[in-house]
Amino acid sequence: MTARASAGGSVVQAARDVRITEVHHHAPTPEAIVLVERLQPTAEAVGEVFVGRDDEIGSVLGVLDPRHEATAMMVVSAVSGLAGIGKTALARVSAAEAVARGWFPGGAVFVDLNGYALQPEQRIQPHQTYGPLLHALDDGAGDRVDPRHQAVRYHRLLDSLAAESRSVLLVLDNASTSAQVADLLPRSRRHRVVITSRHTLTVRGSRTLDLRTLAGQDSLTLVRRQLEQLSAWDDRVHGDDLTGLRRLCALCGHLPLALHIVTALLAGAPGLAPAELADELARAHSRLDLLDDGERSVRAAFDLSYHRLAPDQARLFRLLPLHPGPHFGIDSAAELLGSRTHQARLLLHGLARSHMIEHVAAGAWRQHDLIRDYAIELMARDQDDQQEPSERLLNHYATKSTAVTQALREGLPPDDPRVREALAWFDRELPNLHAAAGTAATFDDVDAALRMLDAVAQVHRHRGQSAELAEAAARMADVASSSDDVHSTPWALAGRAWELGVRLNTHGGSARAGELLALSAESLRRSLDPADGAAHEQLTALWETVRRAVAELPGTDKLAAVPLLHELARTASMAGLEDYMVARPLRLALAQAGSSGDHLSVALTHLVKARHWVRRHRIPEALSRLDVALKALLCAAGSTDTDAARLEHLWRQLTETANRTAYAALEIRDRLRHLRDHLERAASLSLAAWQGLGSAEHAAATLSHFAELCHHAGHLLGAVRLYAKAVTAYEELERPKDLARTLVNLSAAYTALGEHVPAVEALKRALRLFVGEGDRSAESQARALLAHGLLNLGRESEAIDAATRAEEAAADADDYAGRASAALALALALGRSGRRGHAERAAQRALQAARRAMRPDLSRSIRNRLRSEDLV
Repeated sequence: MTARASAGGSVVQAARDVRITEVHHHAPTPEAIVLVERLQPTAEAVGEVFVGRDDEIGSVLGVLDPRHEATAMMVVSAVSGLAGIGKTALARVSAAEAVARGWFPGGAVFVDLNGYALQPEQRIQPHQTYGPLLHALDDGAGDRVDPRHQAVRYHRLLDSLAAESRSVLLVLDNASTSAQVADLLPRSRRHRVVITSRHTLTVRGSRTLDLRTLAGQDSLTLVRRQLEQLSAWDDRVHGDDLTGLRRLCALCGHLPLALHIVTALLAGAPGLAPAELADELARAHSRLDLLDDGERSVRAAFDLSYHRLAPDQARLFRLLPLHPGPHFGIDSAAELLGSRTHQARLLLHGLARSHMIEHVAAGAWRQHDLIRDYAIELMARDQDDQQEPSERLLNHYATKSTAVTQALREGLPPDDPRVREALAWFDRELPNLHAAAGTAATFDDVDAALRMLDAVAQVHRHRGQSAELAEAAARMADVASSSDDVHSTPWALAGRAWELGVRLNTHGGSARAGELLALSAESLRRSLDPADGAAHEQLTALWETVRRAVAELPGTDKLAAVPLLHELARTASMAGLEDYMVARPLRLALAQAGSSGDHLSVALTHLVKARHWVRRHRIPEALSRLDVALKALLCAAGSTDTDAARLEHLWRQLTETANRTAYAALEIRDRLRHLRDHLERAASLSLAAWQGLGSAEHAAATLSHFAELCHHAGHLLGAVRLYAKAVTAYEELERPKDLARTLVNLSAAYTALGEHVPAVEALKRALRLFVGEGDRSAESQARALLAHGLLNLGRESEAIDAATRAEEAAADADDYAGRASAALALALALGRSGRRGHAERAAQRALQAARRAMRPDLSRSIRNRLRSEDLV
């Protein structure tokens, strides 16, 4: 198995007999994974038992036959949107036969478009596939083509192959929309395309084949042949229980996936008659939501197979969805279980025999997407610990990646066993490595993610794969720069340097390119160590290299240096170097971004400088930079050719930086003038960012959040203004719970100002909302606060009523802390009205409830307040 990275952050996998047809991720990763397979003729292809579908195969071959040029493609779709109906198997069998007949001398490839992934970013788009297809069809040509030119090169290749009468077959599997395939379609009718989808796609010039479930006799044949393969000389396939077999097929809805599973159940239980299994399946009648059409019972088939697993097998089955990559092996299964590899090997073989996983290559298995969904349900139901297995797995990939990196850095000869072993593991695990790095980054294990991505970059450097090195370096830098940990900074800086070094080499190379590519993250890490003290010298040298590199780059390509300039400034800032070390790379970045008309790069440059000023606690300067960044983003938002995803990312960076600025201002409040102005200015910037993102919910939450910051900082008038705006926003959004909580906070701010009338009115509004929501605990708290507010107005009788009802509501909610607060309010109200005996009894109830709530702080607070009123 060989692997290459392609444009767009994807991974290319070109292999012979690998049958990976779908890719799944337990946690979303930043980039999709593209798997490309060279299709083999029927005699060499590996597959499961395939029966029936003679008419459908004939239809597909009729389209693929080069003697017929009336059409050039076929869409194989599924009636009722069924997964597991056999679309991919039909496409593979038909393609293998076509290859065996010698119809496609230009090549035949299979691409999984992953169109039904839960995360939209995991659905493969055309621009991500050009590099992989070029690699598969043109002996690795995609590795040498600039990503910006791969689409043109791809179509030119197909045109030239057509002119040479070398037809190509593309099998585009698992497409969910026409957009996923439209730009991949050849322009020549000599080439052929087969597309599979759970939807009936409308693709210009195509014929549609709607695939239904198997005919009854074909279902029976599939079960018989599969059982003969799994359990040789099994009498049950030719026995008298024909009725039981037919009933079993009917209960599976004649769905091939379910039929394979129940056949495995029969093979694993030699004494079980088909009729008995059918009875058991009928009794277990439950349906997987994805396939619920009122008749089929696929989940029931899964249940029966799962319940026959041994405990260790069942646990591994449930944990397998935690593996983020497209396939898993013995080592990764052992890490999930925390067991030895020989135990994992036995368990995997057992799961494969039960058809709960599929064997895809030597030492590699996968779960079908429906079975994976089922395993996730079971994992949630059984409340399996996910953290430790995931951590073990990520640590496994990080440790193995470090071993790869070390083997290459030691300068060993290529035929050294350590190097060969390291590269073999890398090639086998590259798709999983990318997925694991994404998972690690998602769960903030930045160190593990960087170790994996460093290994990817080092292998590509070792093999001289420049495009892949640039791609891996960019991803490594993205992960590192997303962390504020100073230990990640060297990785980000090195990654950006390698990325620019590759770009320089595409323009003929230079001494500067060599200097950038030679930069070591390890040496940077040492220089940034305060004990080393070499940061100033090394960053100055790097600045000079980058400055000269920018001068060498032609025209708009100068913009490619901006990410490295940003990282250089960020590193100098985090290292605590002088301000000019931060300012000079940002000045150059701003000049390049401005001359290119790139408003997004302009905005990011100002955001980098703003974060520097936040680190220095220079609040006014930080806010000024954020103002300029906001203007640049507004300009970008008004442009039709702006990268929407990048714009959204920068809007989020703006609101995050505004929040950081506010917290930094609060840290130095004692020595900062005009604190309230700075807080309100930060609030305005954050609000503008969420409005730019079109998120009214986040805008309302921002108003409430900054109101609380002003409140805690003692800026009460500003807090009241922001709370009032948040109230209006939540009213427009019709969010009663958020509105009620904001009204309670508004009441507290009014109370602190001594404005007791509006404080009581705000509490009354909140109370009506809590009552409407049926939230007795929140109602109790609001009534208790209302009682205090009424006491401030001298309305003791109303306060007694509010506190009494608060105590009742807290009792209904079984909320001891609420009962303590309500009883305290009642004791104070009764004491103020002269009913001392009743007040003292309420005071005792307050103390008793506080003790039962096991809140020592609450007990102390209540006792002190009661003492101040002479009630204890």
